[in-house]
Amino acid sequence: MTQKKKGADAPASLEATPEAAKLRLSQTGRNDVCPCGSGKKYKKCHLVEDEKAATPPAGPPDPQEHIDDGWRLFEQRRPGAAEKEFRKALALKPELPEALVGIGMARLQTGDNDGARKELSAVIKLSEPLAADLVKQGVKDAFTRKEAQAYIRASHALGCLAYDQEKYDEALESLARVYAVDEGTVGIEARLISAKTQVKLGKPADSIPVLEPVTKTEEAASRAHLGLALAHFATGDRARAEESLAKALEGNPHYGKALLGKLRRRVDNPVGAAPGSAEEALIYAQTYGDVWDEPAKKFLEEVLAGAKAPAESPDETAPAAP
Repeated sequence: MTQKKKGADAPASLEATPEAAKLRLSQTGRNDVCPCGSGKKYKKCHLVEDEKAATPPAGPPDPQEHIDDGWRLFEQRRPGAAEKEFRKALALKPELPEALVGIGMARLQTGDNDGARKELSAVIKLSEPLAADLVKQGVKDAFTRKEAQAYIRASHALGCLAYDQEKYDEALESLARVYAVDEGTVGIEARLISAKTQVKLGKPADSIPVLEPVTKTEEAASRAHLGLALAHFATGDRARAEESLAKALEGNPHYGKALLGKLRRRVDNPVGAAPGSAEEALIYAQTYGDVWDEPAKKFLEEVLAGAKAPAESPDETAPAAP
């Protein structure tokens, strides 16, 4: 009578963790004896169980993966493909602000302003409780908080869109929502655009309190002082205008040439322009130069000429050698 090998009736149990299963799969061939000691080939014993243990079942679809893919495509200037990813996220989680703001930004990139306004406005509506809570808590770093980023992005984008469409009161309302809860880079830009909007409305005095907090920042103090120089000049306070202009030029001596059109190079990628650089001055002129009217430019020329006059000498005024 043939005897069965020891353990052949009931294979011993093996540690079923994914790590242990992966280790056995890497060390045991299909036709090798199973590590459990049953005497059977691995493929006839624990191979299938180990394969299942080493590859846990996939979890539910994650909307965040589609959102991340959408922003990647958006940065590649592929708005159509980006919108598809954002809509996949919405299909998994309806009324998701992060997906809606992505669709709105993608629409802006294609020039569909009405479509963008619809999606971005939906974000603001959905974010009303969050916005009220941010204000109540006195939050000043909203853009660093993931849950608030869609609200900040939507408000800022709507403000810029309204400005471009000359809906200045609407622009001020949207931009104020941003800097009410954010004093970082996004809030600073919202203040600068809001101040420009006040000048467009013929209310330069109203831009002064909006700009003053920015003069205390490292990244945009000189731009704020330049905006204050324009605001003070427009309100008839030339002394304070000259004072602010001097502070602006101390931070970046290229502003004068950029605003007067003596630097004509265009900067298409404003990200990373170093403070005090010609690129920073050119970006300012491209973004805010339209509110510097002819009287303001004449004032700028006069101040620049006066600042140079004491330092001039016959040698300095002579034409430079080619």
